[in-house]
Amino acid sequence: MFKKIIVLLTFLFLLTSCFWWSTTTNTWNSLTNFKWNDFSIDVPISWVIMTNSWTTLPIPKEWNLELVVSAKEEKDWFVNNMIILSKDLEEKTTSYNFMVKNNPKNYNWYENYKELEAKDFEFITWEKSRLYVFESKYNKDNSKLKFIQTAKVCDGKKSFFLTIGLSLNINDTAKYEDILKSFECN
Repeated sequence: MFKKIIVLLTFLFLLTSCFWWSTTTNTWNSLTNFKWNDFSIDVPISWVIMTNSWTTLPIPKEWNLELVVSAKEEKDWFVNNMIILSKDLEEKTTSYNFMVKNNPKNYNWYENYKELEAKDFEFITWEKSRLYVFESKYNKDNSKLKFIQTAKVCDGKKSFFLTIGLSLNINDTAKYEDILKSFECN
């Protein structure tokens, strides 16, 4: 079940990357705070919230599609993307425990999975989680991508799964991690 969700996430990254094919300048010096139903997160001002395209995106089973954001900066025919999913949990847990339990290497979701980094992660609210950086393909016919994943649990019962898909030529993921760190529960 969770394997299907991750495959769907990867498909969504590829699907949303097709919406933008023009090259623009990177404007990382400006972030804007995006407030949504149950959370807020800082995103680069040049990135686009993909709300109008949600009607064409498949909805993951047992998860709510909360936010899809796409960069306009093209890198090797790929546009960086972020997706946030949510799910009400049946039992109370922490962000750290949720992410460790749902570590992508614990499952056979991906083709050619290669973990690049696994580390403790802290949101700006000082809540601890885990962060995984890895390369993979969602199936044998697609190109390998780099992913950054973490999770935040709000009030112990609602999980938010945060994933950013990147092209392989991005080596320094620090600025993308800063985006994820800004996630706050409302």
